[in-house]
Amino acid sequence: MKEKAFGVRRYDIDWLRNLAILLLFPFHSARVFDYWDPFYVKNDSLSWGLSWFIAITSNWFMPLLFLVAGSASWYALQRRSTSQYLKERNDRLLIPLIFGVLVIVPPQGYYALLHHSGEAGNYFSFLKGFFIDFSDLSGYFGTFTPAHLWFILYLFVLSVIALPLFSRYMKCSKEQLNKFNHNFSKPFVFISLIIVLFITQALPAPGGQNPFYFLVIFIAGFITASDSRYQEMFNRIRFKALISIAILVPTHIVLMTVYPDVQKFSAMDIFIAFLRTMNMWLTLIVILGYGNKLLNFPHKAITYMNEAAFPIYIIHQSILVVVGYYIVKLNVGIYSKFFMIMFLTLLASFLLYEFVIKRLAVTRMLFGIKVRKKDKIQNHGLNINR
Repeated sequence: MKEKAFGVRRYDIDWLRNLAILLLFPFHSARVFDYWDPFYVKNDSLSWGLSWFIAITSNWFMPLLFLVAGSASWYALQRRSTSQYLKERNDRLLIPLIFGVLVIVPPQGYYALLHHSGEAGNYFSFLKGFFIDFSDLSGYFGTFTPAHLWFILYLFVLSVIALPLFSRYMKCSKEQLNKFNHNFSKPFVFISLIIVLFITQALPAPGGQNPFYFLVIFIAGFITASDSRYQEMFNRIRFKALISIAILVPTHIVLMTVYPDVQKFSAMDIFIAFLRTMNMWLTLIVILGYGNKLLNFPHKAITYMNEAAFPIYIIHQSILVVVGYYIVKLNVGIYSKFFMIMFLTLLASFLLYEFVIKRLAVTRMLFGIKVRKKDKIQNHGLNINR
């Protein structure tokens, strides 16, 4: 493996995080056309191709983001005390979360109500009802929701919850850590973690998102970043894992097709859920293994995206819903609409970041970007010190 020490920059992790953020654009654009679930805006005609794209991708997409976030916490705690880490979580996650829920998310509800009911009234009148209607946290029909910012909410809460465990881990002796990581980095032992992940899925999942499931993945990301033996293991077994998912993913799709309405907690339902968990975990191993082989190099795009990715995550879905509301009315084919929504959302998101968000100290603060010294005093008279 190219990099042994934890202090060395892992460019592959940077690439994976940034590519995952870019995957949001086709993923959420496809949500306008999938059969599986409601969405803020839905096209009249739907697509099975885009539906299966959603089904396969959604199994590992958010777990990858939580795994990478756990890795980032390991590197962050090498340079910061626990109090500094918490302050960073507050600045980078909590402030953007509050701002996002109050300002960025509500247009999604407004256009959802406009799309599904045909009328939504005055936007400011809509806001009065939006912030007190908790009847459906999905928000797909205009009720209050954190929308896609649930990821930031969970990441903030899980970072705080896991911090004592992370601190305890880092205070262990070299001998203790060596013994633990020697055993846990064995392929069979590491893959066996799917049993824990499977069990967590029986626990409460507010709004359809299971915090216990993601907590395990977040902690696993922290641990695997702490010792090079994990990446070496991923590299050794990545091809075998790839062959396995090439067999297991189609098997999962066939079972979902043959048993679309399987009884909850029946033997088949349990088997399908276990298979889905296995596929997710093996897919992450494949991504980490081949990512380390193909993406472990510096590039100026990394520097740009490391700062841009988080603000773009925050704004992209609201832009997509507004764009989608108008695009679905056009008399063109499904895939033409899909590519138009994806391209226009991508373009608008980057333009808004490039020419507004990153230019002002106040917007940098609100979107969780470190405020540069030259931005602290703006021509507009803003003075923000962090």
